[in-house]
Amino acid sequence: MTLTDKEVYDIKEHLLTQLDNFPKEKQVEIAGQINSMTNNQVENFIKQNKLTHLGGQCIFCSIIADKSPSFKIAENEKNIAILEINPLSKGHSLVIPKEHTDEIFESTRNLTQEISKKIQERLNPKEIKINELKIMNHALLEVVPIYGYETERRQATEEELKSIQEEIIKVKEIQMAKESEPEEDIPKIPVRIP
Repeated sequence: MTLTDKEVYDIKEHLLTQLDNFPKEKQVEIAGQINSMTNNQVENFIKQNKLTHLGGQCIFCSIIADKSPSFKIAENEKNIAILEINPLSKGHSLVIPKEHTDEIFESTRNLTQEISKKIQERLNPKEIKINELKIMNHALLEVVPIYGYETERRQATEEELKSIQEEIIKVKEIQMAKESEPEEDIPKIPVRIP
């Protein structure tokens, strides 16, 4: 993949729009790094971080179309919930409308509440913050569990994300299996009088 100067410029501009997702004290440093990247460095950055969608397509539309990998934790007819790959905390998630829109729908809010409840039950954070975001003109809701030790975002490993995904999803499967098991008829022993 060889990018034109215009594509490199557009990608840098897009990356700079994402700085709001980082702590204030890091934004200037990251902006400097982005602006100083050569065309080859931008291409390598895109390949290393699997950001091939930055050629123009919305990353969230790419995830919904299964063109970009993600770690799904829930879904309904109009939305998908995935784990954030650069989380602030364990269970940090995004709830994304399947339609590319700059509006948040009621169904998006409902799925966000379901996810928040699951995260609260299974990961036990002190609180959960929900933020509205607009990235690449695609509106979404961010679910951020707060445990008290959050300082900055970091890139999560695939193993970490799989483990958290299983932790959030599997408990429900176990509960559903228990609920569907028929109760055994235990024979009752007559009361014995000595």
